Amino acid sequence: MKNIYKLLKGVIVMLIAIMGLVAHAGTPLSDCTPGTKYVLYSPTNLQGVGIGSCAFLNWDKPQEPGGTTPPGLLGYRIYRDSSFIHYNGSPDSLTYLDYPDDYGTFTYSVTAYYDLTAYGYPGEFGESNAVSATISIILDTHFPFSEPWDMATFGYQMWSFLPSQGNWDINTSMGNPLPTASFTGTPALSNYDYTLRSVPLNWPWFTCADVYLEFDSRLIVTNPTSQEKLIIEVFYNQNWYPKDTLVNDSSTGWIHHKINITESGGYNVRLGFRATGNNSADIGEWDIDNVYVYAVCFKPPNFNLSYSNFISHLTWEIPCTGKKLKPDQVDSSSLIGYNIYRTDYTGLPPFVKLNLSPVTANEFDDYIPITTEEAFLCYYVTALYQDSWEQGQILCESPSDTLCIHIISGVPEKDVSQVRIFPNPVSELLNIETDEAFTGIEVLNFLGEKIYSETFLPTKNVCIIMKDYQQGIYLIKLRSGKETVIEKVLKN
Repeated sequence: MKNIYKLLKGVIVMLIAIMGLVAHAGTPLSDCTPGTKYVLYSPTNLQGVGIGSCAFLNWDKPQEPGGTTPPGLLGYRIYRDSSFIHYNGSPDSLTYLDYPDDYGTFTYSVTAYYDLTAYGYPGEFGESNAVSATISIILDTHFPFSEPWDMATFGYQMWSFLPSQGNWDINTSMGNPLPTASFTGTPALSNYDYTLRSVPLNWPWFTCADVYLEFDSRLIVTNPTSQEKLIIEVFYNQNWYPKDTLVNDSSTGWIHHKINITESGGYNVRLGFRATGNNSADIGEWDIDNVYVYAVCFKPPNFNLSYSNFISHLTWEIPCTGKKLKPDQVDSSSLIGYNIYRTDYTGLPPFVKLNLSPVTANEFDDYIPITTEEAFLCYYVTALYQDSWEQGQILCESPSDTLCIHIISGVPEKDVSQVRIFPNPVSELLNIETDEAFTGIEVLNFLGEKIYSETFLPTKNVCIIMKDYQQGIYLIKLRSGKETVIEKVLKN
């Protein structure tokens, strides 16, 4: 009987101890002796607000009845969407600034953290119930996006860093032109990884366009190890995707980069310049300047030009009828028509728009009342798009191919089937063969400037050395008496 009593007494003592341990979770208990009740008071008046790309939290100290600070208060534990993110290690540290990796709506919670010695549990710690606040971080910037660093600060367009700024800084003594964003090698960092990140960029309505990222980079190398890297990343679909990688093989001057990022889709897209490597002392600095993101709307394909009876006849095909990138997307590019542009009779810029309102057909006739002995006319056709969500608001105007025609006294240029020019495109030597002899040749750039001219005895073939010509489109004029043939050639 006595043994049974001892056994029951031991069970009761164990239950009392278990009740005391449960109290560590903040269950309302009444006093401070082991196994009895006490209260771990929570912070009060939690407030939160989204500021740019971050969330700002502030709160008041927990208080006992009567307004005193509870004993044993050490600091505060902070959670985002139930995940612990930070500890403020002082009872007087009542704010926190959070930089989430993404944008959206987040639930932040703050608990008070206690040393339970004063409550009869030396060496143990407890956490109060949480107070919570919901914060929406909805931020983007104007599109197209341009960052030349003219304001000499990361804050002007709210660039942020992951996990922290590291060696990123604004260099006011260097730039293309001054200043530039730089990641420097000093102070020396080992096994480092720091990303400079833009705010989200949005362009979901550009569904009939290609979108490009352009920027300039420069590198100063102190030790060419190929282990230090600058990775250009783009964030979309909740992931970061590398688009280009620069390594510290050798020092460079300013290099221009152009990357197609159309596949990102235009929803909360972010740019990242990620400096990473084994030893930052192996570089002097990475420089990034003139960051530019923009859209180029689709041009009318298969643009053709013909001439007959004083009429230039232009035809083309539909470039894009509008499409949605996501099932729930309400805005997209909507084609509303075309603009037609033409030079005067010299064939030189400027181009003048011929239509008063957008042309909705896929062809256009331009009547040419020839009043001079000859005319050289150039045309281009652009596609006009609107945002389907904002009818009547012009979203963009596409680029275009340019076609030219040469007319003499109202007579169209000679049938080009009588002229064979090869190879086209050309890299070094251009061969010209004709069915009828000609006595002169001119080469013009696309601004109409004459860069080569020669006359000779009648011939049906000639070669032009174009090795040193710049890349681009050139016009080849062949003359024989009053007849002129014009051909277009592309120099690689």
